[in-house]
This record gives sequence, C-alpha cells and structure tokens, in this order.
Amino acid sequence: MIVLMIYYDYTRFKTDVRQLAQLCAQFQADTILAVARGGMSLAHALAMAMDIRNLQSIRAESYDGDCRRESVRIAGSYDLSGSRRVLIVDDIVDTGETLAALLPALRLEHPHIEFKAAALFTKPNARIQPDFSLHEATGWIDFFWERDFLKADLL
Repeated sequence: MIVLMIYYDYTRFKTDVRQLAQLCAQFQADTILAVARGGMSLAHALAMAMDIRNLQSIRAESYDGDCRRESVRIAGSYDLSGSRRVLIVDDIVDTGETLAALLPALRLEHPHIEFKAAALFTKPNARIQPDFSLHEATGWIDFFWERDFLKADLL
C-alpha cells in the first residue's frame, strides 16, 4: 500500500493560522489547551493571533511514532480554574480517538466549562470532528515542525 505524504510548510501554516483564528474567534475562548505534542505549535500560534494569554497543554497520546496505540493515554496537569470557554487544539484529527477520550474526561471534571476543538486537518471518517477545521487529510501529513526539527538532523 502506498501512503501519500503531504509536506506542510511554514508558509502555509502562517496563512492557515490566520484563517483558523478567524473561525475560532466566534467561540470567544478565554483558554487554549494544546494537545501535546502535535497541537503545541498550532496552539501557540493561535494564542498569539487571538491574543489569548492562558495557554496550557495536556498529553493525550494515541500514537507511538507512526504506530497507533490500542487506547488513548491522557496525562499532564493543567489549571482551568477561572476558565469559561476552552479551545482544545491539535494539529490533526485522524481517527478522532484522542478527542473521544479527552472531551468526556474534561467535561466530567469541569462541567461549568464549554469546550470546543480546533485542528488544521481532519479525516472525514474520524469518530469525532472538531468544531473548527480547515483541511481534509487525504494522506499522511508531514508537518514542518516534525520534519524540519528532527533530533537526528541536529546532531
């Protein structure tokens, strides 16, 4: 099986951050919660574009490298006290398993908070779709923050 790999460069990222920030603005988030690691670059850029100072992260891992795990592992600490609207940000919603595990856990722990999700890419067959997204993923996305900053290349 041949997997189509699409390189996602910084120039496209800058344009997409502006567009995604405009889409997400209607939600009026007061907090951005990045899904580490993939969502961190996007979450930081969105926080800057939307002037949201409360930027935090949580680990929700459904992949080990390019191998999918059997279940999603959620880890990390964050403080959502004082938050009313939280935008969960990830680079891609592939199977939707990460959001399917993360959203119920967050809603159970914080029933007073409204949560919405944003991603650059989604796959149409994902179990859960983000509230805000720009592109449909038709292959493996090779993000610049993964390819251009590989540890082996820096040694």
